[in-house]
Amino acid sequence: MRESWELYDELIEEIPNELMVDYFAIGLGWTQVWSGDQTGVAMTVKQSGPRLLSHGNYKGLPLKDVAALVKSWDFIEASVGAAALNCYYNTFHKVKAQGGFKGITLEDLTHKERVKKEAFIAFRKEITGKKVAIIGHFPHIEKELGPICDLSILERNPQKGDYPDTACEYILPEQDYLFITGMTLTNKTLPRLLALAKDNAKISIVGPSICLSPKLFQWGANNLSGFCVLERDLLNEVVLRGEKGTIFRSGVMVSIGGE
Repeated sequence: MRESWELYDELIEEIPNELMVDYFAIGLGWTQVWSGDQTGVAMTVKQSGPRLLSHGNYKGLPLKDVAALVKSWDFIEASVGAAALNCYYNTFHKVKAQGGFKGITLEDLTHKERVKKEAFIAFRKEITGKKVAIIGHFPHIEKELGPICDLSILERNPQKGDYPDTACEYILPEQDYLFITGMTLTNKTLPRLLALAKDNAKISIVGPSICLSPKLFQWGANNLSGFCVLERDLLNEVVLRGEKGTIFRSGVMVSIGGE
């Protein structure tokens, strides 16, 4: 059995040592990290715990070292680490080389165009009539997908009709399709969730917090639906204002892997 930290170490190891953090900001909704012309963002997970660094100033540190903070049990610090990973992996050129911009016209990005690569939309026809589990309660998802599939939503802070996230041990092995929020990389549950899925289940990791690294395919993911920042000044406004949904004005959802 592979060790859970291996997933994190493999993602961190690829980052070149010479890249440095030029700017970072931790907002109420999102956290961002800049290195040169590269920009990464991840959702801010507001849960404190033991920190890996005694200070909170990451400017001037190697991007690789900051990305390693994704292993921190202080989830605010880990959010910085996740954003640093995305700063390396979720760049325009890397995503384009992996086919992430297929079918997207950058010159005419309406809001609908910005989110159309989201896995929930891409797999809508495919999941009809199937057993589907979603880790994380995405907005309006039960209304959109509930009528077309046997849907189970697992959530750390359950809403009406949700299962608690501890039900994953019992529910996930039965599913045909599994959609996992990218925040699970930050809160350290991703390796276990991937391991719980049955062998023939189709797994998508979804949301701006996930890094678009093909290494995750070796851990069982079939599709990665993440976020590529295209306008960092707009992103900076969103982060500093503590906004959430308006993040999509600053970039585009892109998908790599099987569709």
